[in-house]
Amino acid sequence: MILQEYDIIIKALVERYSSHFVQLVRGVPADRVERLEKEAVAVKRESDVLLYVSEDGYEYIMLIEVQIRPDREMPLRLLEYTAMQHREYRKPVYPVVLNLTGRPQEDGYGFDCLDLTVVAFSYRVINLAELPGEEVLSYGPVGIVPLVPLMRRQLSDEELIASCARRIKEAPAEWVPDLYVGLALFAHLGKIPDEIILRNIEVIRMEASPLFEGIRQKWINEGIQKGIQEGIQKGIQEGIQKGSREARIEAILVVLEENIGRYPSELAVRLRAIKDMEILKMLFRRAVRVKSLEEFLAILNDISPSAN
Repeated sequence: MILQEYDIIIKALVERYSSHFVQLVRGVPADRVERLEKEAVAVKRESDVLLYVSEDGYEYIMLIEVQIRPDREMPLRLLEYTAMQHREYRKPVYPVVLNLTGRPQEDGYGFDCLDLTVVAFSYRVINLAELPGEEVLSYGPVGIVPLVPLMRRQLSDEELIASCARRIKEAPAEWVPDLYVGLALFAHLGKIPDEIILRNIEVIRMEASPLFEGIRQKWINEGIQKGIQEGIQKGIQEGIQKGSREARIEAILVVLEENIGRYPSELAVRLRAIKDMEILKMLFRRAVRVKSLEEFLAILNDISPSAN
């Protein structure tokens, strides 16, 4: 897979679950975390995430640079951007390198000129390969669970992915698709065999995530999901890759049963009367989020009254 795809997903996870990543960096929950718009500065840098943080009343900017490949220019680039953000917001800046590569990174940069120490720049480096995976899985915030396969651990690949998937299922329903996409992607990056990933992750639920929608075609084109196409049972993966109506209807029913615990038998008949794949796709996305059968039926009536 092109490394750019990992960039896209990790940055999206950091931005969507920013308070969880602040807790990963600082070790304690913050009082308040907000994402800042990077367009406010003269130079826009897509590789960074910029957050406003309030911690015990202390306000600062956290700048997170994600590293998925060795980069000798990173310290100088981080220094430049840190100075720009401090100038823009007039607040202290806490620069962080989130290192996914497994290779140790420098944690500072500086230089002298004649009798002057011109720059002495420090930043925090989080090397995922050094973090205790089982501890993070048990006690860390759920938003960073997709990164656990890149941490040190004692669990087998099978036990690890199964445990991560169980933890993600405890998250709010609207979070689960994003977290599954991240877990699948970073498990793949962590060299965990595809068949183990497929046995333990509900691939069908990834379809509700905009993150999956953005990278799915590239995965298919590059052959990354060949194993998924061959390995998913009962035709569910066909609903993602080939658009099978029956598989998509089955996916809606599976998600409803998981979310609300029941559905009437006649609901399957109503869904099979719907021929439009876009309507079925919309119903699947709604099924992931509904809290009751009545709520889903109201949506179904609004979207497809002819299915009554």
